[in-house]
Amino acid sequence: MNQQYIEGTVTSTLSFKDQIPYQSNMVYPSFDPQDRVTFSLAGEWKKLRFRADHNWSMHARTKDWIAKTEQDGFTSCSYNDESWETKTLPAPENHLTGKEEVHAAETYEDGVWYRKTIHWPEAYAEQVVTLKCLGVSYISDFWINESYVGYHEGGFTPFAFDVSALLKPGENLIAVRIDNPPWTTRLDTVPAVNNDFFNYTGIIQDLYLEVVPSLYISRVDVVPLTLQGKLQMDYVLENRSSESVTAFIKPRFFTTDFQSPNWLKSPKAKSICEEEVPVPTAQGTTVTLASGESKKIKEMATIPHPQIWSIREPHLYVLGLQLYHDDALIDSFYTQFGFRTLATDGPRIKLNDQSVFFAGVARHEEWPEYGRTASWRRIVDDVTILSSLHVNLVRTAHYPNHIETFIALDRFGLPSMAEIPLWQFETAHFEAQERRGISYQMWREMIFSSYNRPSIAMWSTQNESKDVTLRKQYNEALVHETKTNYPDGRLLTQSSAADQPGFYDPTMEPLDVAGWTMYFGIFHGSTPYEGTKHFIEQAHQAWPDKPIMNTEYGIWSNADRSYIEKQVEIYQDVQLALLEKATVTPGGEHNPNGYVATIDYWTAFDWYVNHNQFYQTMGIFHMDRLAKKPLYDHFVHDHQRLLQQTNGFASKEGIPSKPLPVTIEQTNDVQQTLRLQEKEDLTSANYLIVHVSHFSQSDPVTIHLHGDENESSFTTYTLEEYTVIPLWRFDSDVRKGVQFISITHTKGQSITIEGLYRSHTGTL
Repeated sequence: MNQQYIEGTVTSTLSFKDQIPYQSNMVYPSFDPQDRVTFSLAGEWKKLRFRADHNWSMHARTKDWIAKTEQDGFTSCSYNDESWETKTLPAPENHLTGKEEVHAAETYEDGVWYRKTIHWPEAYAEQVVTLKCLGVSYISDFWINESYVGYHEGGFTPFAFDVSALLKPGENLIAVRIDNPPWTTRLDTVPAVNNDFFNYTGIIQDLYLEVVPSLYISRVDVVPLTLQGKLQMDYVLENRSSESVTAFIKPRFFTTDFQSPNWLKSPKAKSICEEEVPVPTAQGTTVTLASGESKKIKEMATIPHPQIWSIREPHLYVLGLQLYHDDALIDSFYTQFGFRTLATDGPRIKLNDQSVFFAGVARHEEWPEYGRTASWRRIVDDVTILSSLHVNLVRTAHYPNHIETFIALDRFGLPSMAEIPLWQFETAHFEAQERRGISYQMWREMIFSSYNRPSIAMWSTQNESKDVTLRKQYNEALVHETKTNYPDGRLLTQSSAADQPGFYDPTMEPLDVAGWTMYFGIFHGSTPYEGTKHFIEQAHQAWPDKPIMNTEYGIWSNADRSYIEKQVEIYQDVQLALLEKATVTPGGEHNPNGYVATIDYWTAFDWYVNHNQFYQTMGIFHMDRLAKKPLYDHFVHDHQRLLQQTNGFASKEGIPSKPLPVTIEQTNDVQQTLRLQEKEDLTSANYLIVHVSHFSQSDPVTIHLHGDENESSFTTYTLEEYTVIPLWRFDSDVRKGVQFISITHTKGQSITIEGLYRSHTGTL
């Protein structure tokens, strides 16, 4: 529907009162899956597509709005929907062929109604019932039995409604109106521009009814404070009864065993409980709540001699809260958590007080047959593949993933970076959000829906936004709010474009980690190696006390495979520049001159692009997760070298570079030979550094390592006074016994070589 854009007047549904997050007049709940009584709404629904008036959908939910929206009768229990199509939910409304090609996912950005009739047992009539929705795109309105429930805006984060008073024993009608305005047609949605990921419409993720007693546990937040076992617990109790109630809340702690056969069978924390841990400092609390009151209880506890959650060592604990009234257990809540700490120390990131270098991969949460609709099994299968790539960080694309993705990452011991979908925002987009507040709502929903996950190391505010002034103000506001009102010990960052505005980007100032996407020679100027190298050097000069993070690098292979080898070339060139300044070496040494703390390849799997402009082929795998590209072998080999010994941690001081005694001979006008005094084993070093005191031009040179009967070579990208040569790019058999080294250059190029060094860090 072509119409003049009118900025939406519907506003954020999430706010705070007494440091408790509220949404739609109820406490914003924890979404960890529980053993409570639940009524799944998955299955067959009736559906009707319609051409939506997007301005109307984004209008404030006044009584007039609700009445006019109900006029078609779709929310009426007596309406006959037999002519409507049947749709199995959750699933995108977009038709999917399951193929890896353009138009395999239908572009449908418009309206759809869903209706479902359920039978509600009489036994639940006096209980508190919460409708929990894990993802509906984009703006949705709910009715139960012709009564308006509420609305939610945003397609990637969970939300909930109290529907206790609306359900009745017997047949109940649930009606849902969804509108997904096309990206690029509005300034006030999140996302808003023509993103390079797909815009799915509908009930994307699970939704269900959760039944609890009138006095129950609503939220449970756990923050590990030290590696010695000290933690802070905040839990919110709600009393929905008509009278004041006194209750006793008892925390219990359980060990887990990540070698257990049950470890990945269920996302429920209770399913992985092993032995109970005696915690003398957590004896429980008696609390009185007035009728209708929500109360936050804050407790400190110390688990003696805790096991630490770390990379590929996913030692988790389970907190089981038990709520008693008149000595009877009336409710319980279980959540997994881990002891781990995060900090920055100048240009270094510290995980559990150790400097760590993250070498990761990104993943779009999307499958050709299911779109973004996730399941525990699909998530675990994906994370199994990610783990097999030997990475130690997962960037969960440009949007919050399914809550069970982070539960799975907890259990694999894989840190992650999560982000809200502010993608390439410009000034008008930021201005709209300052008026409407939806981006702030999404930020809070992202954090509070996965608050206890040790695997989440960083929260990211946005990706490649262009405005600078408002973006800095926005970052400042989020940093202040997060660290003041709900500090969780995580690092805050963003994914800025390297050319928007550049290395000096002032929006980095309030953040813990300075992050950029780096596509030199692709989207930016220069070449992949030199452009990246110079950029990170300048970024470090601009932000000497911040860790530098590469949030994306890579290139597409193309559907016709025309860039299949180019994908490998770009990957190697950019990674080489980044690794020269890595904060930790593959052998676990601190690099005293390092400042790149994180690199992240974009991405593990191919994905669909919005509006079917093309099929995105930047993945290491095809979208089916089965077919591997040539990049796969290089990626796995490199990340094994980087991380297999140490998981990325520094455990010792850097080993100084060592000069290699050589005799330098001018073989001919294009070659010099460096003869070693004795055969050298260069397998333990990472780099050779060639000191060139004079050169007439900076053209590339080729370094040849000569063994007994074989030879291996590497061509540099340029020539500098101290030219760094990556030894891992040479044949390993040759490196074991190097007899001499030769350097060839272009004819007419004058070079004076002063010396040769073996180096672990790439610097003298």
